[in-house]
Amino acid sequence: MDPTVQTPFAVSVGTSDLDEARAMCGEHLYPRSMRLIDPSARLAARFAFLHLGGLTVGDIRYGAAVAGECAELGSYHVNLVQAGRFAARQGSRSINGDTSTAGVYRPVGHNFLHGASADCHLLGLSVNTGVLEEALAALLNAPVRGRLRLAEHLDVRRPPGRTCAELIRLLADEIHNPSGLIYQPVIAAPLQESVVISLLLAVGHQYQDALRQPTPRCPSHRVTRAIEAIRAEPQRPYTVAALAEIAGVGLRCLRQEFHRQVGMPPMAYLSEVRLARAHRELVDADPEQTSVAEIARRWGFARPYWFTTRYRRHYGLDPADTLRGTHHHH
Repeated sequence: MDPTVQTPFAVSVGTSDLDEARAMCGEHLYPRSMRLIDPSARLAARFAFLHLGGLTVGDIRYGAAVAGECAELGSYHVNLVQAGRFAARQGSRSINGDTSTAGVYRPVGHNFLHGASADCHLLGLSVNTGVLEEALAALLNAPVRGRLRLAEHLDVRRPPGRTCAELIRLLADEIHNPSGLIYQPVIAAPLQESVVISLLLAVGHQYQDALRQPTPRCPSHRVTRAIEAIRAEPQRPYTVAALAEIAGVGLRCLRQEFHRQVGMPPMAYLSEVRLARAHRELVDADPEQTSVAEIARRWGFARPYWFTTRYRRHYGLDPADTLRGTHHHH
């Protein structure tokens, strides 16, 4: 584990004061100017930020139409619009966003926010340059030189953009969850990794074609090792990088072979295997001795709610019914 990675932490604040709003954004995201488009309007800002390793997620509402500018960001950034819209420029590139299209920023170039609507609700994801570039190098199994020229827009209505948006929302939901999962490495590391990989697969850049090429020389028998490791010990805190290491292959080869051998990406497969183990345990468990939440957590499903939803989709009944032994077999 990288010693520079701090424990995740979250902070939230509400303010009607422009200076305080500027200071918060400056401390947690980027130093910037901010002004009300209609000077008689009243700011009703609500900000929450989550710092997680090389990622920062901001949940941002201004409650009034605002504009402003900001020097170079120094990191890659996505603005996912939950409501309303915004219009901006980075250098000579126009970046606009609404609920169907996220705006994507590069580390360099001066930024102008022409305007965010009064009802604008943004989830901002900031990714350290090193984190995104190292993940790409691991996917390509080749060095990445220079900055990524990310495209300005990301369609979040359909995959792969939708997947990326869902992961950003998932992280943002965790900001207000003090007992949150993101404080558990077994959840945090794979979640952080999947957000970064999903962004690389969803947004346009100069390596996108290389990422979509099948990898030659991908030894299938080696990837079988990773599949067997999951079956043998599904409770281990695997990340895709850890599975690639077990197999001794690059991430792209790993993903490619998982699709070929089990029909899904590595983490989805891990999740399926864990769900089946949790199911078996619910069937065998004594409802006096254990709870659904306990079994879910043991198998890496951090929130009972997600677990119940997945379980219901897969088994057609509530985990609580299985635990109590009221099996309705379809």
